[in-house]
Amino acid sequence: MAISKKDMGARAVRAAEMSPTISDRLRQAGELVQSHPIDETSISTARPTSATALTSVQKMQEETLADNVVMTSAGAHLAMIPVDQIDHNPFNARKIYRAERVSELAASIGTHGQEIPGIATRRQGRYILVAGHYRLRALKMLGIKSMALMIRDELSDRDLYAHSYRENAEREGQSGLDNALAWRELLDQGVYASETEIAETTGISLANVNKTLGALRLTPPVLDVVKDDPTSFPFTLLYDLVLFEAAAGQGRAIAMARQIGAGEISRRDLQAARAQIASLKDRKRKETSRQYKIQVGGVQTGFIKEWDSGKVALEVHLNDPKERQALLEELKRRFNLSDPA
Repeated sequence: MAISKKDMGARAVRAAEMSPTISDRLRQAGELVQSHPIDETSISTARPTSATALTSVQKMQEETLADNVVMTSAGAHLAMIPVDQIDHNPFNARKIYRAERVSELAASIGTHGQEIPGIATRRQGRYILVAGHYRLRALKMLGIKSMALMIRDELSDRDLYAHSYRENAEREGQSGLDNALAWRELLDQGVYASETEIAETTGISLANVNKTLGALRLTPPVLDVVKDDPTSFPFTLLYDLVLFEAAAGQGRAIAMARQIGAGEISRRDLQAARAQIASLKDRKRKETSRQYKIQVGGVQTGFIKEWDSGKVALEVHLNDPKERQALLEELKRRFNLSDPA
């Protein structure tokens, strides 16, 4: 059932006033939309069957807030903004977008309209989209010219990331690779000074933040495989894939990543494969050696030991100074050694 043109603004504002945070306001607004809880999940694949139907959706979008731009108690206001005035969040928590997800959402919006507003802030006469990038992509796919936005002023760079991270976590959390790419960018640009600050913002342990960032040690060809289906690679599995590539090389890591993406192997299989490679390397390091005993008068006085690698060790104990000096002179001649300075 389509929502009436006044309902979208009124419902979003009522939800906004019930909670102190942006993410809470969107969650409450979603709960009010009973027939379609969130415009990005469990959505219909039906689409408008004609240009007239699509035009009606556009008209509904534009009329919904045209006569009723409302301020919230938190100082935000709801408005329809032309999509060509909206820029992507430079610190968006999500870095990878699935094309099929955009198409599904476009089908839902094409049928029911945009039921949940995005979040934005104003900078230099433009609107920076804090949250709602899937919705913006879907609107552009449909050719709809405006987007419903809850606009907040004076959001910092950290706010841009934190709001985006929280909203994604409440809907469809970003993948481990999304987090790694976003956190690396935030650190490189000085938005966060350390991994500790990222851990405090996200509620993820410092150790897991470190492991997640470690995914970027994968070589580009392996990362390209992960990007095809990043949701198949939680951060723990990504970390194990990094260790596997270090042990097995890029070629085998690519093959392993493809199998993971296809659902053919698990993290446990990956760990077992790495353990097997490590075991083979350990066996190669264990060289065969041979030892020859040196005996004088039936008493062992030392030994000579050799390895397949070519290493030779000599250890001998000679009580007679003449014998000891004679052996030393012979070894010096054999290896062309001079007396130490």
